[in-house]
Amino acid sequence: MSAAKARAPEKWKPLTGMPDGAERWAMPGYADLEAEWNECLGGLKAGSPGSRFLDGWLRERIRAFALETGQIEGLYTLRRGVTEQLIAEGFAGAVGAHTFEGLDDRTLRGLLQDQEAAYDMMFDDVASGRPLSVYMIKSWHALLTRRQETVTGLDLRGRRVQVEFRGKGEWKIRPNNPRRRDGVVHEYCPPEQVDPEMRRFLDLYNGGIFERNHPVNVEAAWLHHRFVRTHPFQDGNGRVSRLLMAWAYVKRRLPPPVVNAEGKPDYILALEAADKGELKVFSDYVGIRSAETLLSAIQIARRALSGQLNRPNGNGGRTVGDEYFPPEAD
Repeated sequence: MSAAKARAPEKWKPLTGMPDGAERWAMPGYADLEAEWNECLGGLKAGSPGSRFLDGWLRERIRAFALETGQIEGLYTLRRGVTEQLIAEGFAGAVGAHTFEGLDDRTLRGLLQDQEAAYDMMFDDVASGRPLSVYMIKSWHALLTRRQETVTGLDLRGRRVQVEFRGKGEWKIRPNNPRRRDGVVHEYCPPEQVDPEMRRFLDLYNGGIFERNHPVNVEAAWLHHRFVRTHPFQDGNGRVSRLLMAWAYVKRRLPPPVVNAEGKPDYILALEAADKGELKVFSDYVGIRSAETLLSAIQIARRALSGQLNRPNGNGGRTVGDEYFPPEAD
């Protein structure tokens, strides 16, 4: 293959519906895990010590989701050991020194808290019972990016520069086609096509994909990939796409998968396979991650049911009932 051909732009194509046969792409064994999870939930009385114990673990998973979604986008790079501390203790103590970039304390804390708040907004939208809508998606984006001041752009010489982030919660008005390290330009939906494409996205989902009750990993993969392949916002598309992935799980009272920064290469490879028409590759990736999360959730739920209301935290601390005990200082 010639260098010229290898560097040809990756052309944008209008989004497509669910591939034929996708209803058979369920992750093997996941249905059994889901049944066991629902049985565990049914055995825990709302507001009981065991239920609160499980809720505490689930809140940590939400913080992990919020923290990692920003790392994947390169908004910050947390120093080793800090990730688990923030997941266990919350974001109030986050400081810029926790990042390799040395961000301003308020900026880092704001990004983390907004990402957690956007997850909670999505959760509340699920609880409302209303169908997925343009209003919801724009609201999530506005909150996710509320305290993000700049985005990466190109100057007239093609150099990367930081420019003011405008249009939060609004569809893009300028092209945002990135150039990869190999020189290939990745074309996303043109600005003038965004509104009709996003309405088509919602029509396909609400009018068929949702009603056909596809396996959850398949539904989540379709939502994530079709949205991020459209790239309707100036920035923040990856974060919104992962909220859409979580939406599919939360609707079924399931803990969504957490894509962490360390696993980014595999995540990107799976998404690139979907770009080439192989959505099943990405669906399988999502299914594996979600099975891992659900298995961990079941283990915590079993402890809650048996009255073993204690567990270690990833940072060396420990949770006993509702109380968190930080690790002892060296």
